[in-house]
Amino acid sequence: MNNLDNSTPVYLQIAEKLAIKIFGGKLEPGTQLPTVREIALSEWANPNTVQKALAELERDGLILSRSTHGKFVTEDVELIMKKREEYATKLTETYEQKMKDVGAEITMPKIMWPSNLPTSDYAGLNNNFKSLPKGQKKERKKWFF
Repeated sequence: MNNLDNSTPVYLQIAEKLAIKIFGGKLEPGTQLPTVREIALSEWANPNTVQKALAELERDGLILSRSTHGKFVTEDVELIMKKREEYATKLTETYEQKMKDVGAEITMPKIMWPSNLPTSDYAGLNNNFKSLPKGQKKERKKWFF
């Protein structure tokens, strides 16, 4: 692993990296995942560790096994959106807590996408953020996939 975090088991770090690729659209719904060995080589991890990471993602419903054909990203876009929102919420809470721990005050507004927004309704995202200050309007595209 490139950014080894000693407080989190390696298999969970690998699972998180793959989940982020799914949330960000780099691994689209229905896409076949690389083999366990390919992931192990790219992550500098033991294949058993990768297998454990994939089992975690399968348990969460983000990937599916298709007998001897391999593992695939779920085609359930609603589930992916729900898990993405949960992940973003967790990241926000962690960030806020760490900022409080160092005595910083959080002044940036929280911006989240609507959980019931269909993936094809990008115009809806733009309508929700018309009230943002000019500087943040330029940045909002980076916050949504």
